[in-house]
Amino acid sequence: MSAVEVKTRQGVYRFEKFELDLRAGELRQDGGRTVRLTEQPFRILVTLLEHPGDVVTREELRKRLWPNDTIVEFEHSISAAMNRLRQALGDTAEDPHYVETLARRGYRWMVPAEWKDRQAENGPAVATTDVKFASENLLGKKISHYRVLRIIGGGGMGIVYDAEDIKLGRRVALKVLPEELATDAAALQRFAREAQAASALDHPNICTIHEFGEHEGQPFIVMQLLDGQTVREHIEGAVPGETLWPIDKLLDLAIQIADGLDAAHRQGIIHRDVKPANIFITKRGEAKILDFGVAKLAGVGESIESAAASASQGMQGASDLGLTVTGRSMGTASYMSPEQVRGEKLDVRTDLFSFGLVLFEMATTQRAFPGDTATRVHQAILEQQQASPRQLNRDLPSRLEEIIQKCLEKDREARYQTAAELFADLKRLQHDAKPSRMRARKRWAVGVVASAVSVGVLIG
Repeated sequence: MSAVEVKTRQGVYRFEKFELDLRAGELRQDGGRTVRLTEQPFRILVTLLEHPGDVVTREELRKRLWPNDTIVEFEHSISAAMNRLRQALGDTAEDPHYVETLARRGYRWMVPAEWKDRQAENGPAVATTDVKFASENLLGKKISHYRVLRIIGGGGMGIVYDAEDIKLGRRVALKVLPEELATDAAALQRFAREAQAASALDHPNICTIHEFGEHEGQPFIVMQLLDGQTVREHIEGAVPGETLWPIDKLLDLAIQIADGLDAAHRQGIIHRDVKPANIFITKRGEAKILDFGVAKLAGVGESIESAAASASQGMQGASDLGLTVTGRSMGTASYMSPEQVRGEKLDVRTDLFSFGLVLFEMATTQRAFPGDTATRVHQAILEQQQASPRQLNRDLPSRLEEIIQKCLEKDREARYQTAAELFADLKRLQHDAKPSRMRARKRWAVGVVASAVSVGVLIG
């Protein structure tokens, strides 16, 4: 059930001493006391009540909470939201009464629940905005010297708002950590890591970070406000069989992204989560790399993980708990490199494989390694050969297909070794493509002139 469907349903679930009102977005206890639930625990509770006695897998919860995101580390967010739900119900994982945890499987609702449909009683429901989640409660309020204007979007690791910088009189993007993750050490470190990594980079193809701070215990990041769409949004809105961009525009965007990755790599920063949702295309045709939340420092010295841990300790007193754990994959399932899937030590070449997957999708509007589960996608990345991009898009130059295929070499020694090398090949292709178009135009012009002369001779 989507967020809109939850808000338009009119009815209540009743179980023991509780009543969950979907339209109001409230959990009420006997005696009229309202138990405050933030958005993610609320949606988890609705999902469990829809399937009483059945196992609801973590993957099903992931799809309910973040339908357009496939981040592997959603485990942290679900666990934190489930803990908040248990606190609201007075339940515990060790001695559960309402929600049973099934190891490596998911969760099960344990007590009888009754549904009363007010829509059937009152007629068709209409869309409402009565549900007041924590994210919506910030609208119109001030965080530090920023006034929150509207919600732009968000996922498991942050809600993004359009906001006004009152001091400087400018519009910015304000990213706020969800309330249920405010005490999650790993989530805090990822949040801090994003700010630490991106703020160290000053490049036109990387989204600018203005500030990283905390307001009344709530961490936030202030970023450049961008006008446009992510590559993912472009792909989702594409008509099957049609090219997203002309070849010259596609090459220009690819060159910008490669240049941004090169800038990050030269600073020793590996992004580790290059995917269509993290590449933004502005209305002016500028490509911007977003979200360095799982970035890692490739060189020696203090790592981004250490810097992020220090920042999160300063905010919440969290322990030094890093997101990078040996044998654990970080990133997004569909856009991982083979070495990332295997949990091996990563270098900058992992980003080049991921960018190859993004470029494949930008050129064809299809994924190189499709699959309905992370396991199947990972198996394909490790063992299968991707389709020929030119078979999916006949307009692609053969040289661009070769570049994509080189990015997607499973053996990283056979792959592009640096983003600069990839950038150079893309620039060379762009340069070679322009004269060919000019030659084609000249041939067309000569043909027109020759025809005109022939016609003139025949008439004369």
